[in-house]
Amino acid sequence: MNGSLLLPEIATLGLAIGLLFSLVCYLTTNLSPGGMITPGWLALTLLEDYQRAGVVVLMTGLTFGATKLLQRFVILYGKRLFAAVVLTGVLLQTTLIVVIQQNSPFLFAHQTLGFVVPGLIAYQLVRQPPVITLLATGTVSFASYGVLASGVLVGLIPTTI
Repeated sequence: MNGSLLLPEIATLGLAIGLLFSLVCYLTTNLSPGGMITPGWLALTLLEDYQRAGVVVLMTGLTFGATKLLQRFVILYGKRLFAAVVLTGVLLQTTLIVVIQQNSPFLFAHQTLGFVVPGLIAYQLVRQPPVITLLATGTVSFASYGVLASGVLVGLIPTTI
């Protein structure tokens, strides 16, 4: 699927599948898998362009590190922590896009969430044990991906516009 475009309806379905799996994860383990929308978005990203998922992993690590550094100088908790982490993720992701691409990036139906997802994951990494958070995020994301990829393979989900 590398580089293919999913119909907006399929992107919405992918987010809904991820949301359902995220809710099940949260209700059964009391862990947030990197935010409620994150696993669905990661599943869609893996389906379309696995290299983008690598960028998300890199940006999440940088956002987490920057947040830990920022916490040494600024008292962050609650809404301030959430805003600081997500804004840091958006700033880092935007900087990467500006450095890598001279033109505006082509944003497909769910790509704009890609600017927020590293911050959402990093926020949960700060709030929950990091290894368990990564395990929950990976498990729920790959489960969502499995459902989407299975739908594509059997022809139930159209892959291009």
